[in-house]
Amino acid sequence: MGRATPDDPGASLSQRMMERGGSRFSTAFGAVVRSATGRGHAAARRTRREGCGAGERTITGGAMRVVRNGLGLVSAASMARVVVAVLGTAATVAAAQQPPAAVADAAPAKAPETVTAERGRFEVALEAKGDVIPLDAALIDFDPQAWQQPLRIVSVVPHGSKVNAGDVIIQYDTKKLDQAIADAESAAAVAEKALEIARRELPVSEALHPLELAAAERAGRIAAEDLKRWQTVERKQTEEQARFGLKAAEEFLKYANEELRQLQQMYKDKDLTEETEEMILQRTRFEVEQAEFRLKNSRLNAEEQLSVEVPRRDEAVAAAAARAALDLEKARATLPLRLDQQRLTVAKEELERAQAARKLAELKEDRLKTTLRAPRSGIVYHGRFHDGSWSTAAVSSKAAAGQDAPPGEMMFTVVDPARVGFAATIEEKDLHLVAPGIAGRVTPDGYPEAELPATLAAFTGVPKNGRYQAQFAVAPPAGGPALLPGMGGRLRAIVHARPDAVTLPTSAVFRDDDGSRVVYLPGQPAALKRVVKVGRTAGDRIEILEGVAAGEAVLAKRP
Repeated sequence: MGRATPDDPGASLSQRMMERGGSRFSTAFGAVVRSATGRGHAAARRTRREGCGAGERTITGGAMRVVRNGLGLVSAASMARVVVAVLGTAATVAAAQQPPAAVADAAPAKAPETVTAERGRFEVALEAKGDVIPLDAALIDFDPQAWQQPLRIVSVVPHGSKVNAGDVIIQYDTKKLDQAIADAESAAAVAEKALEIARRELPVSEALHPLELAAAERAGRIAAEDLKRWQTVERKQTEEQARFGLKAAEEFLKYANEELRQLQQMYKDKDLTEETEEMILQRTRFEVEQAEFRLKNSRLNAEEQLSVEVPRRDEAVAAAAARAALDLEKARATLPLRLDQQRLTVAKEELERAQAARKLAELKEDRLKTTLRAPRSGIVYHGRFHDGSWSTAAVSSKAAAGQDAPPGEMMFTVVDPARVGFAATIEEKDLHLVAPGIAGRVTPDGYPEAELPATLAAFTGVPKNGRYQAQFAVAPPAGGPALLPGMGGRLRAIVHARPDAVTLPTSAVFRDDDGSRVVYLPGQPAALKRVVKVGRTAGDRIEILEGVAAGEAVLAKRP
């Protein structure tokens, strides 16, 4: 038989080990043979203890069985298997006697990590935190319509007080509000009088409107006529009158002088008494003097008329005509608007009167609200319940006699302690577990040993900050702990359960490219992929419906 080289693919393991092992191979072979014939049992056990792993023990045991079989009648093929087993055992022994570095080179690869499918009870539960909420509650607050100023608290019941229907919850001091009511009554009376005046003035203005418009039109027409007459007749007549007056004065003086001259001449020629002569001459001389004065005034008047009065009259008549025209235009444009304005004024006064009356009525209603009474019997909570929490602290910090409280801040809730529910906050990752009619149990934080039956009553399908609100109806057992709104607790509702389910860690089940779920089974030379059918998931375990049996091992990681 030819010798195989180290590079020859057909070189057997025994040949390579013989070339490496030498004497160590002979020793191992002898040990194996002794074990096979029954004389080397102690050496065989020592070889197993000194072996490097489970694989060596398997090979050594197999070699022993083969040798024992070889003592009888075996075929050539069986003998060949014996030789291979012996050589393998020799190689194992040789490797055990090598230095540590050589052992590391010859050690087999580490087996992949596996997990085992388990059978047992499997549950999928919805777990959520929440609070006890009131199902029958009456909100009481001072919510005035018109009054917006703080009022002083006279009395207020403590938080957690038991009250009966009609009991006073909070009483405010009403002095400021009473003064506001008095002012509103006065304002309402003034508004009523103003409305009455406006209503009475409106029909008068409506009647005067055509008269005022006609007067403006008449004034405009007269002014235009005066201007035209002045320009066509009176101006010329005035100038002529001034000139003629001057001329008449000049003529009168001329006549007076002539008459005096003639009288003097006559009296000189005739024999008249001296007294008569003097009397007539004196009168005539005065007439001459009077004529001279009249002439002087006529000259001044004529000059004034021609140079001052006529130009001024020109301006005045023209201005009067222009003003009358503008007044007419203004009257035509504004008189209808003024009438409309008065109508609007009446409407405004009516609105203001109505507003004043409404404010007065609202203030009187606000006055009645300053004494808040319990609408029903129950327990008084300071604040209101909203989104699973109470605003008690904000109210209790100001709910004291003598404190000023702005409207809208003092809110109280009267609850029936016998009718409560449980509001749970559902995380979005658990949304798929919510179903109509699911039932579970609520454990109050203050009573960890108590479990109260709970059933889903309402669910808000709209998220808020990634969370959902679910309301459960609870049924406290007789003699159990008393639940009060505001208490915290936890809900646990089993939505799926199997007593003998097969499960695996979720990390050992993978999603294939086509979307199916698969696991990997250990195998040689490569892991085997297997499609499985999965059910629900709870925590880090997933339910296996088909594909893997209980006790079967699968790879913990994707190969």
